[in-house]
Amino acid sequence: MPAKSKKIRNKGLVAAAVILILLCDLIFLFYIKYENQGLELSDFSLFYIGNILNILFTVAAILGVILYSIKVKNEFNAALLISFSVILSLLLLFAYISTKISLPLPNDYLLDHPLKKIAIGFLFSLYQYFQFLFIGIVWFYLLGGKELIYLRAVVNSAALVMVLLFLAFIYINLKKTNNKKISPVKNATNVAIVLGAAVWSHNSPSPSLAARADKAVELLKNGEVNKIQLTGSNAPGELSEAEVAFNYIKSENVDTSKIWLEDKTVSTAEQVRFIKDQILTKKKIGNVIIVSDSYHLTRVREMCRFYKIKIGMAASDLKLNFQHNLYYKMKESIGLLVFWFFAL
Repeated sequence: MPAKSKKIRNKGLVAAAVILILLCDLIFLFYIKYENQGLELSDFSLFYIGNILNILFTVAAILGVILYSIKVKNEFNAALLISFSVILSLLLLFAYISTKISLPLPNDYLLDHPLKKIAIGFLFSLYQYFQFLFIGIVWFYLLGGKELIYLRAVVNSAALVMVLLFLAFIYINLKKTNNKKISPVKNATNVAIVLGAAVWSHNSPSPSLAARADKAVELLKNGEVNKIQLTGSNAPGELSEAEVAFNYIKSENVDTSKIWLEDKTVSTAEQVRFIKDQILTKKKIGNVIIVSDSYHLTRVREMCRFYKIKIGMAASDLKLNFQHNLYYKMKESIGLLVFWFFAL
């Protein structure tokens, strides 16, 4: 076989192997997302925003590999393609393993989230950043300008992350919560589900938790629901969020027999999963209305779409100043991106 033909054949084999690895990573990522939420791949939706993003960036990587193998001749770098594809697979594998083991980290909280959960999110985000980096390097080779390619790819990948965060922020601000009155279903249990929020010192509810509880009581007194489901676990040394909300509601002259408690879930995703697995499987359930703060409900809605469940929503009357509103929306933007990409 002539040397030129052999070289072309080798390039094709390398490109095919890398493309196969990228496709396997995409399938594995979809498996992780649905398995992590207790769902089957049969629940997969091609039209879910997060899945579209996963596919879009994998296609960008694959297209870059194909064009790179065709257009780049003398400077074709097989080691670059193989190294990055293997690193991506290992990062995704390590991130998946982190969801199955107990990470050697303290049971502390950071930004109202368990440190271990943040570490898992970081590992998945590292995988995604390296995918952006891989895409950037390949496309910079294609588009010319060979100087400082790696540095430019690092900078552009970071810029892409910021753009995605900005788009998520815009999405949260554009999506308005539907607060229309919901007619209760006759002869059925209509439930207002209060999502957990922070507990302050001396086991008192934070303004957010109190506002959510107040909204649920309002729905109950208005006859829109006939049960309240409180959710949320606890940080070390505290009562659970559900228990604190229950103690708060008792002072509102509410019949406590109409209140259910759940004190195991530690995240919004777990609470949405609880709604699907426990609430919606009960007999004669009518309306399910999730109660949370307005800045939070966009992410909740996206989670419900991932689970393919239809629920009502009611925003609390929590009032925030500009700084706090901006802070919480930025935090929700990060949370929304992480859920879109990894279902965490």
